[in-house]
Amino acid sequence: MDKRDIEKNVNIMLERYGYSQEHDNYIDIVDFVRKLGFSVGSAELEDNDDGFLIVQPNGVDGLNDRIIGVNSKRSYEFKRFIIAHEFAHFILHYKGGSAYLHRENKKGKNEEENEADYYAANLIMPKNSFLREYNNLKNSGLENNAIGVQLASIYKVPLESALRRISEVIDIQAPKAHFGY
Repeated sequence: MDKRDIEKNVNIMLERYGYSQEHDNYIDIVDFVRKLGFSVGSAELEDNDDGFLIVQPNGVDGLNDRIIGVNSKRSYEFKRFIIAHEFAHFILHYKGGSAYLHRENKKGKNEEENEADYYAANLIMPKNSFLREYNNLKNSGLENNAIGVQLASIYKVPLESALRRISEVIDIQAPKAHFGY
């Protein structure tokens, strides 16, 4: 799925959820994925593992057949991104009909991981909402670093994620961060 298709898909899902890009900013990602049939929880994982997605078609009575787990050692903001990222793998890469397991770790990113990152960013920092908030902060006189900090706070994401999203949504060079999403 290319970036434009990802944006369209996310916008449709958010609209169905009741999210308004003209008025809303923060999205409760746990509530969002739970309403789509996922169980979400923290797990004690190795330090280099961020999270996982398990899909078991035809689970017992349909319960717990879609599970997203996040490393309990991660920050609240990073957990939000991990949940959105694992959900993105379900939408983008799960083909249906068979069991599916995806494990996220901090090792290098391939095209599939970058695609899931972009989907996740669109989901928890929707483009039009993000642009609206960015412009409000810019018009208040804040500079890029301060804007990044404020956007990270508004959307409850890691600062690195907010800075990267600025560079995707705004046609400027955002300050560099040492991590991707």
